[in-house]
Amino acid sequence: MIVIEAMDHIGLTVSNLDRSIEFYRDLFDFELVEKFGDTRQAFLRVADIMIGLFEVEGYKNQEGTKNHLSFYVDEEDFDDALDEINAQEIPVIYGPENIRKGKSVIFLDPDGNQIELCYPRMSA
Repeated sequence: MIVIEAMDHIGLTVSNLDRSIEFYRDLFDFELVEKFGDTRQAFLRVADIMIGLFEVEGYKNQEGTKNHLSFYVDEEDFDDALDEINAQEIPVIYGPENIRKGKSVIFLDPDGNQIELCYPRMSA
């Protein structure tokens, strides 16, 4: 058995590294940790969450996929998050809907990668 200690990072394919860095930084306040220009990849962090962005020319996420990032937000912050998504005219593909005695909304990053905001947290 392999003993896993924690998640290191989540990797996302993007078509334009700089545009994606800006998207995640501006919307979620991710901080740029490191950028490798020669291999067109970057690592960003917010709180304990690290994402790796990996540029592939012409990439677009497949329509109909269920792959997604899911970020927990406090119930008190959920409506403000929706206002921010709407103000930036980010395409919402699901919700907001009531789930698990809370709410969920799913929207797209610039490459069609799905991002969910939800509360409450999934319980074990």
